[in-house]
Formats: sequence, structure tokens, C-alpha cells
Amino acid sequence: MVRFDLDELIARVKGRRTAVVTGPAGFLPGVGAFAEFAVRALPVRGFLALEHGLRGELQDGVRFDRYSDPRSGLPVFSFYGTSPTFPADFLRDEVDVVVFHVQDVSHRAYTYKQALAATLEAAAGTRTAVIVLDRPTPLAHLGAWGPPAVQFFPLPLPVGIPLTLGELALVLREKKGLDVDLAVIPARDWDRGVRWSATGLPWVPPSPNVPSVDSAYAYACTGILQATNVSEGRGTCKPFEYIGAPFVAAALLVEELNALGLPGVLFREVWFQPGFNKYAGQVCAGVHLIFVDPTALDPLRTQLYVLRSLARLCPDRFELKAGFGHWLGDEAWTPERLRELDIPGYTARASAAATRFMADTGPARLYAGG
Repeated sequence: MVRFDLDELIARVKGRRTAVVTGPAGFLPGVGAFAEFAVRALPVRGFLALEHGLRGELQDGVRFDRYSDPRSGLPVFSFYGTSPTFPADFLRDEVDVVVFHVQDVSHRAYTYKQALAATLEAAAGTRTAVIVLDRPTPLAHLGAWGPPAVQFFPLPLPVGIPLTLGELALVLREKKGLDVDLAVIPARDWDRGVRWSATGLPWVPPSPNVPSVDSAYAYACTGILQATNVSEGRGTCKPFEYIGAPFVAAALLVEELNALGLPGVLFREVWFQPGFNKYAGQVCAGVHLIFVDPTALDPLRTQLYVLRSLARLCPDRFELKAGFGHWLGDEAWTPERLRELDIPGYTARASAAATRFMADTGPARLYAGG
């Protein structure tokens, strides 16, 4: 079972005024939520709440301001406020060290990396130390995949990222030359090549729309639909596993996708009525992604074939929205390009670029496997 070295953390923090960045998925078996542990065991002066709030109570994109934590009375600063990290005067005047303990989902389009980078940069500017109590990243066993690009992090990253947030912190310090006192406490007994079920850790949703491990795999395959007029399943019981729209012919889409024999995933017809987000209250038809062998999954191929099928089967209705290009590394995307895309050629080029990324970041790696 993966373990977290809390004794080392306590020793490193002893006598130092502390700020904490965490969320509800910062859960420690036998201990509880990291936020509660920190209040009991560390000299905490305040928290930074990430996109979904300190306790995960907020939906995606909901903005909020600084408030007082009702349990501890400590200030909670907002990643989604005027700054993506702690105010500089708070770090400079009241804090000696920031402890960062956050669960990621192995995907570039996830804002927690932005909070990590902003915190490191702010700490460098205020001479504040940073300690990352690292956590496993759930899809690391799939390796790096997708074209590297800058999205929610100031360095180009592949779409699928097998590095932990602690490793990314080390990469950022080196590549940007940040003068910051950074320590990473690795997750003990974790191997990058294992699935989440082998960690012995419970899955605690890092955000409301990633409620299960399957939804993390689904996000890797269908998260890009956020930047289209097809529902990615928000507002349903299976976000990212259900995709569709009122104009989708479910039977044709299922037939086309299953005929491809994509590894690790099957598709079935589904009808759903989102409670919020796109098409709220309307009946959508589409597909349900069923992960039969996640170790064999190829998220980039799955994603591209889903997009191509939607573009081909719904030529007059399928639309791309602003920001779609961020997901695939450039802005020159249209439904017409998707319909004619040479997917084997595209994935081969993306794979080569992801391989170069892994070679370039080798010195920062703390874990075996993958």
C-alpha cells in the first residue's frame, strides 16, 4: 500500500509558520483529510482552496473569494479569486513554508498544475520555502501521450502526464530557474506502472465531475468535448463516460466506434438528460464508454476517433468552440480537419513528441516504472 511520510513532513515544518494547499482528495488512510491533519499537527496560518473549494463543494468554473474556514477559523485564499495563489504579502509577512498536497488526474487540462506553478513562482518571489507531500498520479501507467503544449502550466506538457505534481515542481524549478527552496517528499511504495487499484488508496473525487477512477480514464478520452457542442456528460451520473447531444444518432455512433476495435474500451448506446450544463433538461443520445481493460487504453486514439466520428456523422451540427485547439496543441482545428484526419500519422507524431518530453524530464523522476 502507498504510504505518506508524515513524520518527515512534521520534522521539516517544525517551528515554521505554514500555509497549506490541498483539497478533499488529499485524503490519508487512517488519518483523514489532509486539511484536518494539518490543523492538528502543523503550525498552519492559512489555506489555498483550489478550483472546487477547500472541501470540493463547488462545480467547475465557480469563482469565490477569500473566506474563513468554519472549522478552524483560518483564512482560506481562493485560487479562483484575484490571484491563483496566496497573496504575496501573506507569504512574505506570515508564512515560512507552503505545504502542497493535492491529487492530480494525469492530464494537462487540469487546473491544479496552474496552482502549483503559481505557488512556486510566488514562493520564489517572497523567499518562502515549498514542500510537496507527493501523491500517486492515477493514469501514469498509460505513459506520456498527446502533443505537448502550454495549458495550465508555464511549460509544454503532453496531454497525458505520467509525472506526479512533485516531479512537475522539480521540472519547473529547473526549467524556469526558480530560486525557491523546494523539497518533495515522495509517496512511499508507489510504482508508476501500476493502476490505482494497486495503490491500496481509496478514490476520493479530486473534483465533482471525476467521481471515480473510470471517470478519470473517461476524462482522458472525452474531456476535450468540453470545447464542442456535444455534452461531455456533466450533469449526469457518469460525467465524461456519457457523451452525446440531441442531434447525435446513437446507434450509428456506437456501430462506427465499436467497429474500430479500439483497445481497452467498448461503447454502448445511451440516452441521458443532464441536470445542468449543456442541454440541461433535454434528452441527449450518444455513447457510454465502458473500460474493459484500462491497461490497454489509448486515450489519444480514442479521443480522435470519437471526434472524427462525430464530425462525420453530424456534419451540419457538430461544432468546435473557443479553446478547442488548446487541447491538441494548436488552434488550426475545424470539423473538416477532423473528418479527414490521418489519425495513425497524427498519433505517431504526438507519441514521438511525448517520448522526447519524458527523456528531457528524466532527472526529475522520483519513481520507478512507466
